[in-house]
Amino acid sequence: MNKGLFSKTRIATSLCLALGIAGISTVQAETATGAEDIEVIQVKGIRGSLQKSLNTKRDANGVVDAITAEDIGKFPDTNLAESLQRITGVAIDRVNGEGSKVTVRGFGPEFNLVTLNDRIMPTAQASGESTRSFEFANLSSDSVSAVEVYKTGQANLASGGIGSTINIRTARPFDNPGTKASFGIKGHHDTGVVTGDKVTPELSGILSQTLMDDRFGIGLSASHTVRNSNIKAATVDGWRQFKGADLYAGGLNPNANVEDNNQNPYDNYFYARNIGFASEDIERKRTNAQLVLQFAPVDTLELTADYTYSKLNDISNRDTWGLWFDGPGSATDAVIDENGTFVKVTEQGGDYSGTMHQAATENENKSLGFNAKWNVSDNLTLRFDAHNSSATSDGDLGDSITSRFFIAGALNIADKFYDASSTEIPLLGASYGTLNPAGEPHLQPEDYATLFAGVLGGRNETNVAQYQFDGTWENASMDSLTSIDFGLAYTEMDTHAQSGYSQHSAGWYGNKGQVADFMSYVGLSGNFLDGFSGGGSDMLIPYYYTYDQNELMAWAENEYDVTYGLDGFSDDHKIKEKTTSAFVQFNVEGEFNNMPIYVVAGLRYEQTDVEASSLQRQAESIFWMTPTEWGTNYSDDWTPTDEKNDYRYFLPNLDVKLEIQDNLLARFSYSKTMTRANLGAMRATTSLTAQPKVGGRTGFAGNTQLKPYLSDNIDLSLEYYYGDASYVSLGFFNKDVENFQVNTTEYVFFDHIKDPFISDAANQAREEIINAGGTPTDYEVFNWLIANGYGDENGNIQQADGDPLAEWQIIRPNNVEDLNIYGMEFAAQHWFGETGFGAGLNYTYTKGDTHYDVEKTDEQFALPGLSDTANFSIFYDKYDFTGRLAYNWRDKFLSAMGQAESGGPAPQFTEAYGQLDFSLSYAITEQISLQAEGINILGSKQRIHGRYAEQMLRSQQNEARYALGARFVW
Repeated sequence: MNKGLFSKTRIATSLCLALGIAGISTVQAETATGAEDIEVIQVKGIRGSLQKSLNTKRDANGVVDAITAEDIGKFPDTNLAESLQRITGVAIDRVNGEGSKVTVRGFGPEFNLVTLNDRIMPTAQASGESTRSFEFANLSSDSVSAVEVYKTGQANLASGGIGSTINIRTARPFDNPGTKASFGIKGHHDTGVVTGDKVTPELSGILSQTLMDDRFGIGLSASHTVRNSNIKAATVDGWRQFKGADLYAGGLNPNANVEDNNQNPYDNYFYARNIGFASEDIERKRTNAQLVLQFAPVDTLELTADYTYSKLNDISNRDTWGLWFDGPGSATDAVIDENGTFVKVTEQGGDYSGTMHQAATENENKSLGFNAKWNVSDNLTLRFDAHNSSATSDGDLGDSITSRFFIAGALNIADKFYDASSTEIPLLGASYGTLNPAGEPHLQPEDYATLFAGVLGGRNETNVAQYQFDGTWENASMDSLTSIDFGLAYTEMDTHAQSGYSQHSAGWYGNKGQVADFMSYVGLSGNFLDGFSGGGSDMLIPYYYTYDQNELMAWAENEYDVTYGLDGFSDDHKIKEKTTSAFVQFNVEGEFNNMPIYVVAGLRYEQTDVEASSLQRQAESIFWMTPTEWGTNYSDDWTPTDEKNDYRYFLPNLDVKLEIQDNLLARFSYSKTMTRANLGAMRATTSLTAQPKVGGRTGFAGNTQLKPYLSDNIDLSLEYYYGDASYVSLGFFNKDVENFQVNTTEYVFFDHIKDPFISDAANQAREEIINAGGTPTDYEVFNWLIANGYGDENGNIQQADGDPLAEWQIIRPNNVEDLNIYGMEFAAQHWFGETGFGAGLNYTYTKGDTHYDVEKTDEQFALPGLSDTANFSIFYDKYDFTGRLAYNWRDKFLSAMGQAESGGPAPQFTEAYGQLDFSLSYAITEQISLQAEGINILGSKQRIHGRYAEQMLRSQQNEARYALGARFVW
């Protein structure tokens, strides 16, 4: 068996294309006149990588883009998502400035299926909610040989991706016979690091060897990366929504001085809640490893066994500070703009809170697989693949705790105000009860007291067992029908998500002055968020106080005889999906008007059975803990629920490729694709929030009967290839999607849950405060109730039998919308002769019958993630130097539905964002090279707002990251 030679016939080419392999197009080749054997010549570097990617695109059926490794163990980027964003129509979501999940043609992570070597892989997140969205940060790129993005459906691809199917291919020993090795070391530096090592290591290595005349192969790869970083941000938890009639009927303080310029056609008003700032230190550790064994006992049989492992540890410490705004009832002065937004507000009282957060999670993925490929005859090839994979995400602070926070606050606030009228970050200020001499802070350590601690826990485990049998029959008669692909598969997915929240007293602000020794002053320099107006030197309170969270929590535990731990899980959800599928696909070659034409027609059948079961502790009552905090009392017993669902669909596809000229291709593709419903939406239970703050009394009701999203897709493209790595293409796509999920909101009352906030006693308190000329803030009302004996022995105000029922907003997902998305894709890549320079440009325009009307506050449907994207790159590859400078841009888009403190359906819009990256490499010898990388070298900022630009939700200034390294190969 000679792995270095092959015969490339038209039939073989068609077969490889039908299988989506296109492996023979990843090399340059020469053929002696009259000879059938072609010698393989490896092409390396950026130009070689781009050439291989171009060949994959050109030879594929349907619309396929790819990124391939420049050499063994050298993928273009450390993070796979960062590479994918350079593909036409692909945009990425960033977490901590690093690529996390992908959006393709406007369809977000949940609409894109990610496979590893054609296998469906599980994913998990410790938030206590199961997910299908693959987290690219879990996987190192060192063992990756290629990433393929299938934008059109094919019968031989697993179902699950309306936006795309993204297949990650890892290196195999038989792909590169002989002994191959690559070892690398890098030092990473994030310029925003505040604490921790300024430079952190990355070690990677891949070793591949074939033995026994290339009949046995072993491949081993491993990597370990540590990264420290810091995030600085300004945040608003949400903009509460009010109707004018309700606002002026009693929601607004009647003694307030208000300038109302509202021209909102629906009489809506919006009021900010909890404005603050954050500085977060993050440490991320990622370990990956893969072992591959291959054996070819005879020329017709190839066996492969592989084990893949990854672990990601995220540890963060976040320091937040700011001011809580109760609502219009606490306002003394306000200005309302024409959109109905309270852009200037002054409220009496409050605290300048300082909240410390600790968070730690561990994600672990394991996959054991086996593959057999048997060339039964010259006309028939059979393949069998099996794998068992697991993904686990768990809190890493002990006892599945994902995070815990502790609140302290300065009680020297006479009144507080914000001004969001003219700056990107709202100006936040206060007047003080006690003033200090000029030059000294008006807030002092003695002003601080402690409130309470909150603990969140979560665990999620997902397992996938998949068995696939497929084959190819090749028609030796040389008829138009060249081959038939066929296959069967069975996939079983089990996911189990658990979560809980507990909170415990830390004195409820009754210990002012007792914690002064724990407080440390932090002055903010003028460069804190100075990329935004309202940040930097514009900040009105340019300092805050921090403390050691562990020390202060230990003091409070001893002082109040409590333990800040998790009191068990309150939610426990399981979902099992069993999917049986079968496909057949016909591959046809012929001529049309003397032009070669290739046709692939296929049909896939999918049948899925769903079982959902939940255990839940039911909410029994709510209570008022402090002026700004509420809690929920849960039952001690667990209530089980079980539901089932099933569905079955046929998914056809048709791909036509016409060679108008040798280098000019036209394509037409039709396919029906499917994405299954969000796992978190399929829970078999209704749950109520553990923190039922006024305006935030929400619940979620799962819907096991949700149908999958179905999309009819049409693609048209014209592609001109005029060089070994140069081309230009223009494409049109249209997607008609049905069964879109909409979160409908119901306003529900439960007979047993009452509301102390609108009790007769609370209303009496407001009346007396107003009559006395005061402001009925939540602080004043709460303190009046406590002073008049309405509190219990713990200082909480429990619901009473005579109180009115509490109103809850229950969100339930339903299949109620259809949607049309269409767009254009343009891409060009050109190398300038033998100069070594090249350039690439792509732009994607997306449009659809989806629009979010920001002036309406009722439930409405729109597709998050839809936006135009563009990428421009300059390359150089000559004289042992390679380099790339890439700019990626994404237009403004609707990024999420919902705000933590909106009090109703509300959007989040991410503003347009561009980022500039570079990479350089110099080969000292054929074996040794040096590398340099820069990510976000311009320090681009990112801003998210609500309905209107003045309704900021998050402003984050991302810092540049750099890496220097060396690589050794042989």
